[in-house]
Amino acid sequence: MKTWVVVADAARARFLAVRDNSGAYRGSEAFPSSQPAPKGELEEITSLSNPAARLADADLETDRPGATADRKGDAMHAYEPPNSVRDVEAKRFAREVVGELDQARQAGKVDRFYLLAAPDFLGLLRESMGKSLQEALVADQAKDLSGRSAEDIRAALPERL
Repeated sequence: MKTWVVVADAARARFLAVRDNSGAYRGSEAFPSSQPAPKGELEEITSLSNPAARLADADLETDRPGATADRKGDAMHAYEPPNSVRDVEAKRFAREVVGELDQARQAGKVDRFYLLAAPDFLGLLRESMGKSLQEALVADQAKDLSGRSAEDIRAALPERL
């Protein structure tokens, strides 16, 4: 079985493959295997970036907010859209990350995956996933490790992938 680990936040997503993990699917907690637990290495396959997540709000929005009138009277108030540009960009990037993962799954590059993402971005990723990806998801954690080393990421995962 081909296992990947996806580590993401609103600015960056990394896709890592688990290597040299023979025996990872033998046994369980209830019926442990007599073999030692494998500790597969992580190898980075690809990554995606979202430069908009690193920009200041003023750089993302070029227009001033519109104005709206009160129901009664002549007073005008600034109109704030229900979703900020930053939120819209984060949702777009979440769909891009899920799309990359779905393409890899359809191409047979990955059978199952673990997901480690910043807490707010994890929710966006979950919302963007279709049923087939949800079924391939082994576990997810609300941890932002996107800027950490492969060893740090591996340490946050179960010993037996």
